[in-house]
Amino acid sequence: MPDWYLQLQPQLQEYFYNYDGDKKRKSQRWLETRGEFVKMVSELLESSQIALGNSGLNWDKKRKTIRNIVIHHSSTPSNTPLQTINALGLIRLYAPVYSKKNTKQFGRPLWSNHFYNGKPTFIAYHYIIEQDGTIHHILNDEQIGWHAGDWNINCNSIAICFLDELEEKKPTIKAIQSARKIIAKYPDCNLLGHREVSKKTTCPGKLFLGEKGWKSLLLPQNRRQIIDNSN
Repeated sequence: MPDWYLQLQPQLQEYFYNYDGDKKRKSQRWLETRGEFVKMVSELLESSQIALGNSGLNWDKKRKTIRNIVIHHSSTPSNTPLQTINALGLIRLYAPVYSKKNTKQFGRPLWSNHFYNGKPTFIAYHYIIEQDGTIHHILNDEQIGWHAGDWNINCNSIAICFLDELEEKKPTIKAIQSARKIIAKYPDCNLLGHREVSKKTTCPGKLFLGEKGWKSLLLPQNRRQIIDNSN
């Protein structure tokens, strides 16, 4: 059904929209059911068995000059498949927008105008970095990633996501090295952690900021010195 996400609103509300993000407080059964839902959507997306749009609004027309780089972590295990990240983007980002009444997109098949490896993608990040330093370049600079929780920031930023749970730990050295290579491509951009943009999240973890954080490690040497002195 083209509007499957409207038909599943009770489930989406229960497992994705109406909770504060602290999954530690949820029962094991709740966590398992949420995981089963994500797995189902992931498998349907991978096999092209879920209704998606063939055209739609071109959100990227609102793209602005890139001024910010926003760092994220996936809040999932480091071996999480990209198709799972894709499913989460579809469920958590695009489905709510297409569920808003009195809008042009309401009830229409979901459409992102983005493609990766020949298939529609709903991943919010321009780059995803694995623990071993592997870089997945998902979105082009001209495309808007729906990552920040702030549309203005989305329109003028690049999103880099570490594929890992970094709430209490730092990225690997190889992952940091890969991130620095990407950041060096945008020498005039501000470097922000997601939680500096959105107060609703702790992403990218408690160790990102501060004198002993890893924010400064992501910057090239000439810019890192400025950060070090400010601390």
